[in-house]
Amino acid sequence: MNGISFLIFTLLIVGLCLLFNVSPFELTSRLMDRIVNDKSDIQSVIKKTVRKDRRTPFQGLTTTIREAQLILKTTNRESVFTILVMAATILFIVGLILGLMMENILLSAVLGVGLALFPFWYIKLAEITYRKELNDELNKTLSIITTSYSRSHNIVKAIEENLHHINPPLLPVFEAFVFDISYITADIPGALLEMSEKIDNQIYKEWCRAVIACQDNPNLIETLPAIVRKFTDIKEANDDFGTDMHTPLRIVGSMVFINVGVPVLFYFINKDWYRGLMYSWGGKIILAVVLTMVFISINAAIKDIKPIEYSR
Repeated sequence: MNGISFLIFTLLIVGLCLLFNVSPFELTSRLMDRIVNDKSDIQSVIKKTVRKDRRTPFQGLTTTIREAQLILKTTNRESVFTILVMAATILFIVGLILGLMMENILLSAVLGVGLALFPFWYIKLAEITYRKELNDELNKTLSIITTSYSRSHNIVKAIEENLHHINPPLLPVFEAFVFDISYITADIPGALLEMSEKIDNQIYKEWCRAVIACQDNPNLIETLPAIVRKFTDIKEANDDFGTDMHTPLRIVGSMVFINVGVPVLFYFINKDWYRGLMYSWGGKIILAVVLTMVFISINAAIKDIKPIEYSR
């Protein structure tokens, strides 16, 4: 496809969007919404549950998008999903353009879908850093509150006198608890239970439930330091196995380097091989299939990178 044909194609798409008053970003957002919000009937859901071992690559890609949206919801950044969709749309268009410039329609489609997944992969990788930072902040915050609570036997006072030591994203949660007890309700167990649901962390939830039990039996305060020490155990485990967790991504990175380097190597070694790979239909199909496997491998590797979490 030469420059003039591509310009005509672009103007045609823009004209259709203006004619029907449709925004490309809105269209993509609706498509993403249909992907992440599965509205299948109960029979389809049962079939999917029974046949989990027969997952298709497309199901893996849609799962990646759903997981990215869930991560944003868990971290109270749901508004970022719109920006994510816009970035995915732009990268999809860039992928299409690159494939068309190489005169390979199959490669154009593969590049479009593959590049569109990069923002969602970034969110998945950023979640690991976020989880580690959240665990460190919870460890520090719950430690100082537990120490104060052991001394005063008053959880509201223990939290209130340490608010200046607490950092976001925990600060609004504990401030809301103190505000509720001070001005709205005197039900401390109920406020603690509500506070426990605001942060998605199993150790934190266990600590909140233990503090609720301490309201009836102050002797249980001695169990709180042991719960907080679990954060240290999790941190040590992640530090010990952190290198191993990134091994799949490093292997896939090496594979990507080799596959991308082969056409470049052909260009310098044998121009006939290079032209056969880039311009013949057989070569174009091979490139599209290889790149499809690369994107599927990257997606699988990123899904396998998960920090060690505490579970009861």
